[in-house]
Order: sequence, then C-alpha cells, then structure tokens
Amino acid sequence: MDKMRPILVVDDVEAICTFICTVLQGNGYVHVDIAHDSAEVMSRVCRKKYQLILMDIKLPQVDGLELLSILHEEIPEAKIVMCSADTSEETINLAYEIGAVGFLEKPVTPMSLMSLLERL
Repeated sequence: MDKMRPILVVDDVEAICTFICTVLQGNGYVHVDIAHDSAEVMSRVCRKKYQLILMDIKLPQVDGLELLSILHEEIPEAKIVMCSADTSEETINLAYEIGAVGFLEKPVTPMSLMSLLERL
C-alpha cells in the first residue's frame, strides 16, 4: 500500500473510526478520511480516489454489503475490505463474492489491520 494515497474508514461508531485512523497514521499513512454512513461514503468517493476503503458491514441507511455492491459497480478498481464481528462463513463468502478484497474481524487489532495491509 502506498502510504501517501488516501484511505477511507467507514463505520457508524466514532470510536472505531478514531482507533483505526490512529493505527493507520501511526504506521505512516498520511491521508485517512472517515465516513459514518452511505451518503458520506458516496460523497467522498465522488470527490477523491481512494486506494483502500475499510468498511463496516452494519451501517445505518444502507447495509455495508449493499454499499459494497454499489461501490464495486461504480468504482471496480477500488479495494474494499469489510469489517464485522459477524464472522460466519456465509457473511465472509458473501463479502468476497460481491467484491471485497479482504475481511477484518471486529474488534480490529493493530496487528490484524497492518497484516492485512501488507498483503494487499
């Protein structure tokens, strides 16, 4: 991952966004933005090209998996990683089928996040 290219963190819980941003910035990622719902996500992706979107599955208004499908159609080159405490095989497989490039189990740890970024 290019540490100078932007990353978007999407979660409706402010504390989770802050934690992930702190970990990313602490590891040298310079441009990290936050969105809390689908409207914010769509507004941000229309204005900026993100190298990575880290997105919760449970979001208000539009479910994260539905939003993943929309984003995958609109910007197929985007790398999107889904995050959830629901680690059922069905949920994980569905995320990958729709177009996710990775899946992080919540609660996200610095080690799991950085390990995933190294693999992408």
